[in-house]
Amino acid sequence: MAERGGFHGAVRFLLELGALVAVGYWAVRLAPGAVGLALGLAVPLVVATLWAVFAAPKSPRRLDGRRRLVFEAAVFGGAALALVAAGRPVLGVCFGVVAIVNRLRLEDG
Repeated sequence: MAERGGFHGAVRFLLELGALVAVGYWAVRLAPGAVGLALGLAVPLVVATLWAVFAAPKSPRRLDGRRRLVFEAAVFGGAALALVAAGRPVLGVCFGVVAIVNRLRLEDG
């Protein structure tokens, strides 16, 4: 994979942040009141922790090759599905398409 700098690296970082927002938005809508708020904070925190351990470039436990590809697909695909489930299907599809195109562009270098 190409170095994660430049335009496509910046888009990738924004996708990572967007995935956290997407799962948080979905989680808030799962339950009313304080429970929804707690879920809206907890779910993105769990996703961010998993990303830091298994996908962050400087992590000593970073997955390699296909395992990281599957993990990243689960995170970004899960974020896209979370948007669809939260009633934002167009946004979910757009997020998924941008994530796929970005991944392909990063591989091209």
